[in-house]
Amino acid sequence: MRDTTPHPEGQLQSVQNALRILRLLRRQPSFKAAALGEELGLGRSTVHRLLATLESEGFVQRDRVQHKYGAGRELIAIGIAAVGDLDVRRKARSYLDGLAASTGETTHLFILEGANTRIIDSAEGTHTVRVAADTGLLAPAHACAGGKALLAALPPGELHELFKRGLPHVTSETITTWEAFEEEIDAIRSRGYAVNDGEFNEAVAGMAVPVVDRARRLVASLALAMPRQRFSEVRARELASELRTQARLLADTLI
Repeated sequence: MRDTTPHPEGQLQSVQNALRILRLLRRQPSFKAAALGEELGLGRSTVHRLLATLESEGFVQRDRVQHKYGAGRELIAIGIAAVGDLDVRRKARSYLDGLAASTGETTHLFILEGANTRIIDSAEGTHTVRVAADTGLLAPAHACAGGKALLAALPPGELHELFKRGLPHVTSETITTWEAFEEEIDAIRSRGYAVNDGEFNEAVAGMAVPVVDRARRLVASLALAMPRQRFSEVRARELASELRTQARLLADTLI
């Protein structure tokens, strides 16, 4: 039977606006309240009321230093539950654990979401000082190794379409010009792995390789993350062989 209960128009509008905020988090990992109001055409008081409600329910969280809002624990939990049955996530578990144990560094499994990339599973490293296992994290794809490994497997036209609005600045190390980005993509394709040296978090470095299944479909990327002081070109070359081997073994298990 159709629900004929009257709903106040304002209440429905609030729900719709809250969903628009959550949808925006698919396009960018974080935003300031003022920018959100401009993007969605909402007044300041409306934005703050909606964000306060979403924050209280755990759907967004506020960075009190940068004064930005990002995905909260409840939203992340929903996202992880949605990808929980992905074939690659289930089959990658043992490879993530194995890499973390053999290298001592935190391992991540990334997928591409538009111009962003999301960590859908992780295994924490064994070093005393290590990078946290940030399962659920959404980051600009051009600013992290896991994302760049995926982007390098895409055709040029698709790359241009993804970044037609430009390459967002994250840290002082982030690549923000198209010329430098094209050079980086060429370098990744040439050496077979992507690197990130403080481009998303100035204290963190990493490297990643794509996971391509037997049908030659780009599925995910497998990455290592470490404190920047433990990273160097020499160490990257040492770890690259093992990372590629594990990615290839994982790919062989995918149908």
